[in-house]
Amino acid sequence: MDYMEILFLALGAFLLFGSDLVVAIMTLKGLGDRKAKTGRYTTSWGSMGIVRKGMFVGLLVILTAFGLWLVIPDSFLAP
Repeated sequence: MDYMEILFLALGAFLLFGSDLVVAIMTLKGLGDRKAKTGRYTTSWGSMGIVRKGMFVGLLVILTAFGLWLVIPDSFLAP
């Protein structure tokens, strides 16, 4: 690979993942500002709405199921 191919590859990777990095940095900065203002990083469980709680629990269940599917090839989730 010559230097132009590497340059185009790096530029493509930056265009693909650059916006994700910017959003992640802005989110972390927002969490720090919220911690300074309210003393908490996120909202408490009691002040969350029922739909948000359900989506959070569902996300944890799905991530756990995918993790088991990847780690245990003979699991009940295996195709």
